[in-house]
Amino acid sequence: MSFTSLNFLLFITVFTAGFMAMARTRVFTPFLLIASYVFYGYWDYRFCGLLAFATLVDFYCGMKIADADDKQTKKFYLFISLGMNLSMLFFFKYFNFFIDSAEVALSSLGVEIGQRTLNILLPVGISFYTFQNLSYGIDLYTGDLKQPERSLVRYATFTAFFPQLVAGPIVRARDLLPQIQSGPRDIPFQERFAGLEKVVWGYFLKIGLADNAAAVVDARFHQPEFYNALQHVMGLVCFSLQIYGDFAGYSLIAIGLAQIFGYTMCQNFARPYFATGMRDFWRRWHISLSTWFRDYVYVPMGGNRTRWLRTRNIVITMLISGLWHGANWTFLLWGALHGALMVTEDALRWLGSKSPIRLTGLSLAAGRLMMVGMVFVIVTLTWLPFRADNLQTVWTILGIIGDGDFTLPRGMQQASSLVRVAIMGLIVLAVDAMIEKGAGKRYAGTNVIARSMACSFLILTMLLFGSFENHAFIYFQF
Repeated sequence: MSFTSLNFLLFITVFTAGFMAMARTRVFTPFLLIASYVFYGYWDYRFCGLLAFATLVDFYCGMKIADADDKQTKKFYLFISLGMNLSMLFFFKYFNFFIDSAEVALSSLGVEIGQRTLNILLPVGISFYTFQNLSYGIDLYTGDLKQPERSLVRYATFTAFFPQLVAGPIVRARDLLPQIQSGPRDIPFQERFAGLEKVVWGYFLKIGLADNAAAVVDARFHQPEFYNALQHVMGLVCFSLQIYGDFAGYSLIAIGLAQIFGYTMCQNFARPYFATGMRDFWRRWHISLSTWFRDYVYVPMGGNRTRWLRTRNIVITMLISGLWHGANWTFLLWGALHGALMVTEDALRWLGSKSPIRLTGLSLAAGRLMMVGMVFVIVTLTWLPFRADNLQTVWTILGIIGDGDFTLPRGMQQASSLVRVAIMGLIVLAVDAMIEKGAGKRYAGTNVIARSMACSFLILTMLLFGSFENHAFIYFQF
């Protein structure tokens, strides 16, 4: 069930009524659990069985890890949890990819094995809830989580919590489980209103920015040979805006909904296109995933204890991150590019630290602005393999851009969508720039009437210029 569908409007209306009636009763947690499964099962009821199975295994393993007296027993049940989650993720998401790759490799050697792939339906959000379950077992094993959840209903609610179930943020057990245990808290009107503002801004990013950009992007990637270099550059810029508006929009809607109902979730985006470097970009983009990889992949491999270890671990982590996003060589290429860029940035920073030149005052501000622009250009170029369906499309678009035809064609297609993207993009840029400069705290301190007027302006602009074609959220496929 998509946040932008009319069915979700009906769902959240019924849920709100139930919340108001049962928030202070003992049946609220079961009600929240049932509502979350209804929300998830709307795509396909069979997905609920898979989610329930993973929940049962991790709940059981979590108690065994916590209650075990020796490290070997703890490790045994941790491996069961890891094995189940990773096997499930591999089968549904990567089985056909590896079989296809093996077929191509063997075929190049003259060995034909025939078609071996299966017709597998990818469960929505499987990458998100498996990572959430993985962190639960690992945290119990390492002691970062002191006590397991001994109520199956509460643990199942943590796993299936509907605002963030299908596309994050990836919430740690130590953050969300205590809130589920205590139930929804009484929060002041100002805090609930702040949650509503996040929801409005999230819908603006999705319907206003991302879905308008989608019309431009989809046309260029569907038939890339029909467009020249200038049009493809505009398409890549539009995809940068689309994926930001789409995913940051979903995250804000999820975080805002949770806040309205009294739950706090972590920030997932922090104005990533104002980053001054690739390391800074990954501190701002999909924060819950980047910190997950940092804590459960990068640090266990040795982190940055030595320069060689840091280089190796960055590359491996980014390759895994690319594969996490999808079973395609394009995602591995995207991850490899980001790994190489981060390693290169580390080398440049090391060289810069040896330089006697230091920027101050105006030169520092100009340098920062130049770095923001440079990082945006680099990130936009790396989005090409992320969006492309296959490597052939990547090479085709790069070839067209390399031809250098930057003439503006007459009667350019998707012109109205480009105008709407420009309007929405400028609004988003202005808001993010003001927040970057610290205006967010000042805005939060203004009265509700002024903030209501700001929300009304966003809603009116969205109604006038938004796209209501109900495009699916990009990260549903992951």
